[in-house]
Amino acid sequence: MFPKPTTTYEVFEMFGRNVITAEGADWARHRKITSRAFSEPNMHLVWKETTRIVKDMFDSDWSRQGDTVVLDDVMHTTTQLSMLTIMAAGFGQEDSWIPDTKPPPGHTMAFRQALHDVADNMVLQVIWPQWVWGFQSSRNSLAVAGIAGRGWLGKRVQHVSVVYSEVATYMREMLQAELAGNQSEASAALFSNLVAAMGTGVESTSLAKNDVFGNMFIFLIAGFETTAHALAYVFGLLAIDGEEQQLLYEHIEEVLQDREPARSFEDVARLTRVLAVFLEALRLYPAAASFPKYVMEDSVFSVRAALSESEAATMSAKDINDDLRRTNVFIPKGSQVFFDVSALHHNPRYWQDPYAFKPDRFLDPNWPRDAFVTFSAGSRACMGRRFAEVEAITIVTLIIRRYKVSVDPVRCPDVPGETRLQRRDRVLETYLNLTLTPVSLPLVFTKR
Repeated sequence: MFPKPTTTYEVFEMFGRNVITAEGADWARHRKITSRAFSEPNMHLVWKETTRIVKDMFDSDWSRQGDTVVLDDVMHTTTQLSMLTIMAAGFGQEDSWIPDTKPPPGHTMAFRQALHDVADNMVLQVIWPQWVWGFQSSRNSLAVAGIAGRGWLGKRVQHVSVVYSEVATYMREMLQAELAGNQSEASAALFSNLVAAMGTGVESTSLAKNDVFGNMFIFLIAGFETTAHALAYVFGLLAIDGEEQQLLYEHIEEVLQDREPARSFEDVARLTRVLAVFLEALRLYPAAASFPKYVMEDSVFSVRAALSESEAATMSAKDINDDLRRTNVFIPKGSQVFFDVSALHHNPRYWQDPYAFKPDRFLDPNWPRDAFVTFSAGSRACMGRRFAEVEAITIVTLIIRRYKVSVDPVRCPDVPGETRLQRRDRVLETYLNLTLTPVSLPLVFTKR
C-alpha cells in the first residue's frame, strides 16, 4: 500500500537496476538472488576479513605512531575500515591498509579511491543528467561546451565523471575474472551469487548484466558508507562518555579473557554490550533521517497523541501503552509521505530519556523493536544488517580492547559549564549527505 516512489531512487541506477530501486515482482527477484549471500555461515568471512584489516591497520599504521594515535577526523579511518571490509568480504577484493600508490594498468586511480569519490559526490548525480556520467564522449562534450574547465564545479563534474568510468571499468574486470574462475579463494558469496544469477536464463532467478553491475555498485556504496558513519558516531559517543566506555571495555575483557578475538567467531555472539553500543549509536544517529513512501489509495492514519518528555517521565509503561488518545489524518491517493526515523527514535513513548546515550536499553530483551527502524522494517528491511553488525562488533572490540578513546583536547577543547548533551551536540555536529554524517570528529586513541 505504501511502495517507494521509484523516481526518487533513480539516482542509484547509474549502473543498472538493483535491490534498492526495484519494486514489486522485480524487487522480489533481486532480493531472492542477493539475500542468499547474507546467511549466518557467510558472516564468518565478514568476521575473518574485518579482523585481518584491523590488525593490518594496527601493525602498519598505528604502531608507528607509538602509544598515542591522533586522528584529525575518525571518519577517514572508519571509512577505510568499512570499505576494505566490503571489498574483501563482499567481493573478494583483498587490499592492504596502506595502498599501493601506483594504480593498476589501465586505471588512473585505485578502486577504493574511486569508490570513495563516487560516494562523496552523490549530490552531483542528482543535479546532472544521467548521460554525463562515465562516458568519454560526455566529458568531451562538456569540455567543448566549456563546462568541464570552468571553475570549481566544472572541474568537479569532470573529475566525478572520470571516477564513474573508473568504477565501471573495475566492475567489468571483476565480473570477467569471476566468469573466468580467476577470483581468489575468498571470493565472497554476495558477488558469486550475482554472477551465477546472470547465467541462469530463468526469469525468476536471473539478472541481466546491467542488473549485476547495479547491485554490485549499490552493495559496495551502501556496504561501506552507512557502517563507516555509524562507527564514527560509536567512537565519538564513547569518547564523550567515559563511564560507558569503561563498561564496554570491562565487558570485552570478561568475554574474551586471555583469548585473542581473532581465534573464535563464536565470540561475536557473546559480545552483547558491543552490539548494544552500536545499536544505540544508530538510534541516536540513524543512517537515513527519513524514508519516502507513496500512497497508493486514499488512506486514513490513526495517529497517537504525542507525549512530551516530561509527560512520559511521570507515566508508567502500562499508562503509556493504555494512552488511547488518537487523531485521524486523511492522506489522499498519490501523496508522498515521509517516515520520520529520527522522530521515532527520540519518541519518549518508546524510549525513556530518549536523548541520552544508554546502550543498556538494548540489553533488555523486551526493548521496543518496532520503534527502531534504522535498518528499515518489514519485507524491505536491510539485508546487510547482520553483515554490518558483525563488522562493527569486530572493529569496536579490537580497538577498544587495545585503546582508550577521547576527544582531541587541542582541536575540540572543553567548554566550561557545558552539559554532556551540549558537548555531544557540539563534538558530533552532523549534516545530511547521502546519510547522516559527522562534520569532523577529531579523536585520540591512547594505548591501554
